[in-house]
Parts: sequence; structure tokens; C-alpha cells
Amino acid sequence: MKRLTTLILALAVAMTAVAQSTFTSTLKAKAAKGATIYGTVECDGTPLAGVVVSDGYQVVKTDKNGVYNIPSEKRNGYVFISIPSGYEALTAGTDVVPQLWATLTADSSTAERHDFNLRKVDNDRHVIVAVADIHLSNKLNDIHTFSTSFLPSLKAEIEQYRQQGIPVYTLCMGDSSFDTYWYDYLYDIRDFRRTLEDVEYPTQFFNTMGNHDNDGATPCDENTDWNASAKYRQAFGPTYYSFNIGKVHYIMLDDQIYLNEPLPTAKKGKGLVGARNHITALTRAQLDWLKKDLATVEDKNTPIVIGVHSPIFRYRDYMYAPVDCRLPAEQRDEFVGLFKEFATVHILSGHTHRNRCCYGRDDAAQPDIANFTEHTVAAVSGTRWHTSAFGGPQIAVTGEPAGCKIFNVSDSDIKWYFKATEFSADDQFRCFDMNGVSDYYRTNNEVRVFLDHFPKRTDYAKEKFRGKVMIHVWDWANDWKIEVTENGTPLEVTREKAENPQYVLSYEIPKRLWFFDLNSASSKKKIRHPHMFHVTPSSPTSTLEVTVTDCFGNKYHQSMERPKPFSLHMK
Repeated sequence: MKRLTTLILALAVAMTAVAQSTFTSTLKAKAAKGATIYGTVECDGTPLAGVVVSDGYQVVKTDKNGVYNIPSEKRNGYVFISIPSGYEALTAGTDVVPQLWATLTADSSTAERHDFNLRKVDNDRHVIVAVADIHLSNKLNDIHTFSTSFLPSLKAEIEQYRQQGIPVYTLCMGDSSFDTYWYDYLYDIRDFRRTLEDVEYPTQFFNTMGNHDNDGATPCDENTDWNASAKYRQAFGPTYYSFNIGKVHYIMLDDQIYLNEPLPTAKKGKGLVGARNHITALTRAQLDWLKKDLATVEDKNTPIVIGVHSPIFRYRDYMYAPVDCRLPAEQRDEFVGLFKEFATVHILSGHTHRNRCCYGRDDAAQPDIANFTEHTVAAVSGTRWHTSAFGGPQIAVTGEPAGCKIFNVSDSDIKWYFKATEFSADDQFRCFDMNGVSDYYRTNNEVRVFLDHFPKRTDYAKEKFRGKVMIHVWDWANDWKIEVTENGTPLEVTREKAENPQYVLSYEIPKRLWFFDLNSASSKKKIRHPHMFHVTPSSPTSTLEVTVTDCFGNKYHQSMERPKPFSLHMK
């Protein structure tokens, strides 16, 4: 369990914390008997009643005077508010991290005061930018690429909402840094926090931590998980917390328990002392706090949106039900049971660097998860910034483009779409003329060398692939539809897992051949994506009309002229 072991650690965090509330109110407040944390919540001098305040264990509300009191043991070393609907937490200057917490500085028996100031805003209609796996590490020119590629793409996308006066916020599902390289390249999670300000990130930024946001220099013991997150807490405060935007209740959780178990042999990476391994689970403290937090949401029709790093629900083979829960078996029922009264629960996750949408309702054998929908979001970094550094497109391990997911929220109605960094929002799939892919695989020397060393990977030069068209739908879900016609005649579309050949060109070949990494265990395995669709046209030169319809009825269309050559940067 993540817990504060010494007051010294709490004071160290306090001295280096950023983006925390240092506001001092003129409103009167007095510590109640037994309270060790107290203070006020206000909006420019007006006290706010009913605001939820927590130390990560106790959950209380402000009274009519905007005053709260918590009889806290101060085990987490901070106090935070759950921002109420219709308000925003302040940010300082060009800072984008909301000041929703304050670091505790006194010992556990001394009452200390911390105040919070909010501003009023109309956010019943708002937009959420869901990002994950930014993986900045100060290598491969990643900070430059992040600021000159992803950020301009994001700013252009959200400008349409800004012009309508719609507030936009970012939820980040962790792995913003990369523990492997914290000490090699002198860039850790605190540096990422500063980078957000340096690059003028365009929205308020609500963060949760991923496994790579832990400190790999932390020795393995019973407190590893807590101690390894110390630098994260310095930068971003609570590792779990909640807030309200409009009519939606948002909850950010840390579902990574960091183990960092000893390795039998030394591992590369300056400063690292263990395997950097972890499990997907919630601490006991989080589950207890979560129950109390949800009890403050009185209207059970309120949509709940949960941000975590590692997916909690996913289809067993990424295509169809049944749905597996990745939490430990002993936590599954408790976690699900906490949300049984809520009509709609969305989970946003990352970790896998790929888009997945998993509907609990698809598994009839588990009716208790029918109210859950999990959105696993593709990585901002693609393949951890490698493909762009190699001169290729920004894509992830399955060939999906790097990007983020945009959620349009109007009162209790939530809609979403995927926004690829290097494409417009109208682009949702890529078509491959397999004749062109086959020709390339047959004649390109690097491809042939790669397949000689990694024979289990797909050899598209084989005759069985010719004559087909493969369509990769980046954010496919089971309630989407795809239609393909040739000269007005519908073609039969089949869904089949397949390897994305563009990923082989963008990452596998340069990574393995250019750097003489010919014994990689990961590259020896088949890498197939379930969002692949296949048709067999009657002619190799006909033009195909491809229409993909998402779950909201939005149609995305391409006229695919053939023959279509295959190349590294093909669209």
C-alpha cells in the first residue's frame, strides 16, 4: 500500500512540489476538535458549500461557510479537493496543472490550514482530450517532435471548440516519462511537468501515473510502490483524486503497483536497481477512498469517467467477447460493485499503445459490467518516438497512427472520435493494395533480410496475398460498420487479424537491421492487429469505394484508386 513512512519524506515533497495551491483565504476558519487539516474553499471571496475535500483516506464536505475539517493521520502527505461542477481550479501563469491539492508540512498531530480558490465557468458542454503514453525521455529528439508535431495538430483540432466558447481539458493516462532512461538522459517525471509549461500546452492537464512514471532507482521492499512514486507526487500531487466537469464525475486512479524486483543479472540503465516490473491492481487505500468518493455522487445517472494507465477490461482476443478483467480476481467484484448503481461508466486507459473499445454489454455472461465501456487510447508517442526518429510516419506497434482521442460532452451525453497526429479527424482508416505490398516485399532487399532473420513475421510476397485489399480501421469497435463497393457492386468484407506492413518498414527494419539487433525476441513473434478488413476485388485496376460508419452514424469515405503503390509514407 502506498503510505508515507516518515515526516522527512513529506517535507522533502513539500519543498519541491509545484502546481499546488498556495492560496491564503481571508475567510475565517478554525480547526474543529480532532482535525489536523482544515481550511476553506471559495470563489473569489464567496465561500463554497458542499465541496468534497480529501486526504486520500477521509472524504468530507465544506460547510455553509466553505470550511472543511479532516481528522487526518496525514499518511499521504497532501490534501485535495474534488472540483465541483461549474468551476475550475486555478493555474499559475503559464502553468496548466490545476491547483487542486496542497502539500502538508506539519507533523501528524498538528492542525494545519490549506485554502483553495476556484473560478466559475460554464462547462456543462466541454471537450476532453484523452492522451496516453507520451513517453518523453530527452532522447530521439522526442521533446522537439512532441512540441512541433503533436502539439500543433492538437491545437488546430481544439481551436474549433475554443471558437465556440467550449472549454477543453486534457486527461492523461500515464507513462508521460520513461523510467528506463531517467538517469541516462537526465529527464524524469518532474522534467515532463516542466515541459508542459515550456511548450505552452494548450489546456488544463489532469494526470495519472503509469508504470514508467515510477523511479527505477527505488530498492525493492514493502514500501517500493509508495517510495517510487515520490517524484511523481512532487510534480503532480495525488496519485488518485476526483473532480467534476459539467455533469460528469471524473476519477483518476493509479492502477500500477510498482515492484522493481531484483534482477539476477545487471540490466542496462544508469541508476536502475531492479526489473521495473509492476502489476495491474488498486491499493487497499484507493478502493476504500473510491467507495467514499462515489458516495458523494448522489445522482446515479451521473456519468462516471475513470482515468487509469493499464486497461481494466478488454476482450479476450481483442476481437470479441468474453471480456476479461485485468484486476486481481479478489478485486474484480469489489471494484465492479462500487459502480453497480451508476448507469454509465467509461474507463480511459493507455499502456498498450493501441486503440481498443471494449463494451461490457458484449459479454452476456457478466451482466454486472454492462454499464462499463473502456476506451484504450493509442499512444501520443507511437512507438516511443522511434518511427519519426527513423524518418517514418508516427505509428505504433500495430501500425495505428500516433494520436489522441477526443470526447465531446454535452450534459450527460458523451461522444468520441480518434484524432491521428498526422491526419485530420476525417481520416479514420488506411487502405492497402496488397498487390503493391506484395511487389514491395518481393523486391526490397531490406524486407528480404528482415524476413530471413525473423521468419515468423508475415511475408506478404507470397502469392496468397495478391489480388486482395486490406483496410486498417484505426479505432474500430464492434458497433462500427464497413462497406466496400467495386463499380457499384458490394464486396464481401471479412475481418481477420493481420500485420501492418507499414509498421515493418517504419520500425522493425530500421530498429533491427540498422542497429544490428537481429536477436530481438519481440520481433520474432507475429504482430497482428484485429482491426484489419479484407476484400477481394474482381480487377486489380478498379476503383473501390470504402465507407466506414462509426457508432454515432458518422461516415468516413475513401475512393481507392488502384493500383496503389506501397511505400513508407503512403496515406
